[in-house]
Amino acid sequence: MTEIADWLEMFVADQQSPTALEDWVSTTVDAIIAGVDLPADIRPVLVAAVEEHWLAFLGGVTVDADGATELVPAAGDLSIQIARHHLGLPVLLKVYQSAQEASWDFAVDVVGHAPQDLDHESLLVWFWTKANRWFATSVELSVALYQDEVERIRRRGDARRYELVVDVLDGKSVGSTELSAELGGHPIAGVTQVAVIAHAMDADSIERLEPALVRLASSIPGARLAVVRPGGRELWGWLALSTAPSTAAQWDSRGVDPAQIRFAIGEAAEGIEGFVRSHRDARAAQRVALSPRRHIALTVYEDVAALTLLTGDPDAAGRFARAVLRGLAAPELDELRGTVRYVLTTADSADQVATSLGIHKNTVRYRIQQAERLLGHPIRERAGDLVLALDYFDAFLG
Repeated sequence: MTEIADWLEMFVADQQSPTALEDWVSTTVDAIIAGVDLPADIRPVLVAAVEEHWLAFLGGVTVDADGATELVPAAGDLSIQIARHHLGLPVLLKVYQSAQEASWDFAVDVVGHAPQDLDHESLLVWFWTKANRWFATSVELSVALYQDEVERIRRRGDARRYELVVDVLDGKSVGSTELSAELGGHPIAGVTQVAVIAHAMDADSIERLEPALVRLASSIPGARLAVVRPGGRELWGWLALSTAPSTAAQWDSRGVDPAQIRFAIGEAAEGIEGFVRSHRDARAAQRVALSPRRHIALTVYEDVAALTLLTGDPDAAGRFARAVLRGLAAPELDELRGTVRYVLTTADSADQVATSLGIHKNTVRYRIQQAERLLGHPIRERAGDLVLALDYFDAFLG
């Protein structure tokens, strides 16, 4: 009676012969190629990986072990090449699945030709159990290596993209075509650009930045978004648009908690010059957006353009605001200041203002009279300065 151990030794010796090894590799590689669409330059690496896997497996057939303890070198190279060709993880998994299916067909055929006095069913179960353990461990190690390489490539690509964009923002000579290519085909020349800076208010919100930015961009019909990752708590975005949003209300920031994420949006402008200018506007708007007293998720540059001019010199701006507001700058007068600002920035009648504020129209009149006493003049005198001072006080001084 033939012993399984003796048969396995003969099987391994036979499969390690050059002819049998070549047949196995050729058959398995053909099965993988038939099932997976791989670039031609990956085939030599695939052939080497199949051969090394088979030889390593054969070397452990007669050893009582659960499976592969480390990934064969060529299989590691295969995982890296698949990542570098920007092929998805399903491609790598399909390679192993196709190889596993070919191995099953091979195992059935080999066991079928084994001596009749061997227990074929037990031999097949033993053989396939060992092979499955090998595949499971190899897949796990390959996936980990693939993901590490994908992350390395992403970081390298992010760094290269960031460096080029910084050169553009610094005024260095970079053409629209080069910038567009680095941004994955993002339209630049002759297209309206709107810059967005997303900022995480705490470290836990960093991972939410990109999904939030994508949702914000999707609220603008026809927008194409390019994202640059400068690191830290910021994410930069540019929207290529055929028609720029005309009002802040068109930006949908619902569901964004301003305690976690703040958006600053630049003014729309065309071409590579607009790309730069809109980002600078967004950066200026961000100085207002991140004010400790501001609790709004989205700040649009056009809404705070005049206010941004004051943020460059906080001391002078503070003196200006307090000088204009006079007694109206008292900390406890938030409600009074809000009423004055509303009246100065709306064309509504006194009745409509009262309805909007939820108070009686006589209360509106009383508040305006009170404010004018504190100012020392009618509220519509130097109204522009007064609104600007109110905005600065509300954002930075209150």
